[in-house]
Amino acid sequence: MIFKKILTALFFSCLFFPVYSQQNYRFPLDRTLSMSANFGELRTNHFHAGIDLRVGGASGAKVYAIEAGHVSRIYVSGTGYGKALYIEHPDGHTSVYAHLDRFAGKIAEYVEEYQYKRQRFHVNDYTDTTLLPVKKGDLIGYAGNTGSSFGAHLHFEIRESQLQAPLNPVTKGYITPNDNIPPKFHRVAIFTLDTINDVTRPRLLKSETMVKKTKNYAPEKTSTFEVCNPIFIGINANDYQPENTSRHGIYQMKAYLDNELFYSFNMDGFEFKYTKYINSFIAFDELTDNKITYIKTYIEDGNKIPFYKSIKNKGLIILKDTLPHNVKIELFDDLQNKSTAEFRIRKSAKVATKHQTVNPAQFITMNRNIAFEYYEDSLEVYIEPESLYSNALFKASKTGTPAGAYSTLWNFGYENIPLHNLMKLKIKPAELPSHLREHAFIARQNKKDEDISHCGGRFDTSGFLVTDVSSFGSYFIAVDTVPPRVSVKSKSNSFSAASKLTVTLDDNISGIKSCDGYIDGEWVLFEHDPKTKSMTYTFSQKQMGVKGKKRQLKVVATDNCNNNTEFLYEFIY
Repeated sequence: MIFKKILTALFFSCLFFPVYSQQNYRFPLDRTLSMSANFGELRTNHFHAGIDLRVGGASGAKVYAIEAGHVSRIYVSGTGYGKALYIEHPDGHTSVYAHLDRFAGKIAEYVEEYQYKRQRFHVNDYTDTTLLPVKKGDLIGYAGNTGSSFGAHLHFEIRESQLQAPLNPVTKGYITPNDNIPPKFHRVAIFTLDTINDVTRPRLLKSETMVKKTKNYAPEKTSTFEVCNPIFIGINANDYQPENTSRHGIYQMKAYLDNELFYSFNMDGFEFKYTKYINSFIAFDELTDNKITYIKTYIEDGNKIPFYKSIKNKGLIILKDTLPHNVKIELFDDLQNKSTAEFRIRKSAKVATKHQTVNPAQFITMNRNIAFEYYEDSLEVYIEPESLYSNALFKASKTGTPAGAYSTLWNFGYENIPLHNLMKLKIKPAELPSHLREHAFIARQNKKDEDISHCGGRFDTSGFLVTDVSSFGSYFIAVDTVPPRVSVKSKSNSFSAASKLTVTLDDNISGIKSCDGYIDGEWVLFEHDPKTKSMTYTFSQKQMGVKGKKRQLKVVATDNCNNNTEFLYEFIY
């Protein structure tokens, strides 16, 4: 019977992450390993799916295939991974190389041909298995700063091919950094769970800076926290490596009450479908309200993260007496360097949870397992089941009409309650002229500075403007009638000695939807980089022919509110 249970456990574990023997992969760069980010780091709305490798601060470092295989996917975009290459290997792994400056050899030729054939910069091509084979050590590209990157580096991943699930390349033994520095505790927080109309909400009881005292870390001022029932712990911490000062994520955390383990996790790998659960993995309200990221021990009912271990009572602590109890937290990095923090907690009558009842006509309970719908005369909200990690309260109010708006300003929900799925939002405009309908959009207003962001929208048959949004907040209908701005900033119109032609491209609100460049009437490949507000063409002798001729550039740009610009510019090449 025991043997049968072991076989069953092994079977189900292999369904998620098959066991492979370690491969002797080649390092993807020809320089010393230096990581600026590690696997599983906590990012906005996601866990970091790979490692970031330093390349000396400039684009151009050669990138090599870590093992033989074939190119299974090519991705090119002005955002996200920028220029990225996916190579599938016979051992069941896929290696990913992102933010590349450019591709190399036959891969570069294939991508350029693909772009010119379709007359578009963006590529998302799943290639045939025999089309682009690679050998171990082949030059496949050059590290860069494309997409949503803010400094030249190589974002590198190893994935389990079948599920495209990222694996931790360090703990799996494929890459070994030189690291003997344990993680560092920054702060500890104690939370309780209050109730409002039988809906639980976390409340911060106490937070304190952590300092190292002799061997272990401890709260700077408090040796024993006075608490109530229930509580959970939040830890703000980072890992570091000897060769740089970058803050890295924690690989593993263990929490003990009186030496009994009640919470742990480890970052060996995950499927992408779990990555947004980071907003329940952390104390989201503290990040939203106070800009501090705490890993919390409390596991909400709607949190489906699979890499938790040894969870007892959902990570909550309930004390049965008023005696002091010891709490110990252990943090590990990818190489098992460990730091420990210790402190005590004691139940006290001075501290209590808060229980409140509010008018149900003003505050509506959202059940996380049930679809939520809210209707007003000019507002409709729809939230899918399992979009919340816990039941929550909802309220909606309107606060007048902002200057230049074509609807009332609707405030609904609470911004410190995260949404796992997009929420469908419908707002009906007030007195919107027909000629502005194609330029209308739903705007989100930032409460602090009243800046707005474009959330898109389309009109339905009942006259509502409809879009999907990712958070609660303040929304209204605005219009954008200003077309994109296009210019060439050059003191001379002679480019015969230049290798590139760069066009400045910007939009006031809604952002660039599409942009194309033509020289002498022929489409040419301009690479759009939203973060630098530019698009760049690299001169090709094959396309341009003999130098010294007068040329005409035409740029056609459209923003997300259907405003168009056609820009003409004469130059010599």
